[in-house]
Amino acid sequence: MKPEKLLIRNLDTEEEFPVLFNPTGYTVEESNSWEEQKRERQKPELQFTSRSRKKLSMELFFDTYEQNEDVRTYTSKIARLLVVSIDDSDGARPPVVQLHWGPADPDPTNGIFPFEGVLTNVNQQFTLFTGSGMPVRAKLSVAFTEYRLPRQEAQLQPARASFPAQTHTVIEGETLSSIAATLWKDPRLWRRIADANAIDNPRLIQPGQVLVVPAIA
Repeated sequence: MKPEKLLIRNLDTEEEFPVLFNPTGYTVEESNSWEEQKRERQKPELQFTSRSRKKLSMELFFDTYEQNEDVRTYTSKIARLLVVSIDDSDGARPPVVQLHWGPADPDPTNGIFPFEGVLTNVNQQFTLFTGSGMPVRAKLSVAFTEYRLPRQEAQLQPARASFPAQTHTVIEGETLSSIAATLWKDPRLWRRIADANAIDNPRLIQPGQVLVVPAIA
């Protein structure tokens, strides 16, 4: 049984092609972004801001020495994926591609293939030539970044139509407006916390006091 070849499909043109030789490995990069929220006389609190797009990188090997064929016939297919060729409602851009290799992971949140993204970097190294100077061997270092349309991004984001009810323990230096800013991203909503806790004077809250934070839409 022949090993399955890594397949690259241009989702905009439906063109697809396999690589000559499968990569010996690949690297997947994922990360989250956090920001420090300063607090008076307290250590900064880390607050999650966003999840970065997944990145996939690998090295591809091309050899056409035995066939006496110009290896750029194959490497150019990869390089052309950087060319701006699409002009639609999303604006001018290079094509979106999909990489297939092996069976799809049953858990798409953890799986790598199929990987849908855009080619962001290509480093071409030609290492063997015929007597006429025609390249017949090459190594390409390629990097892809996960791609989704804005509407797809919106579908994957957790719904923020409302904030559930919860409790909050006051720490030194906090005010109702700073609590509203931390929990709801809007300090102007402090009065809702005051009303939920029957607080007439918002200046009188004390460290250690447990507040009821109401649910809001």
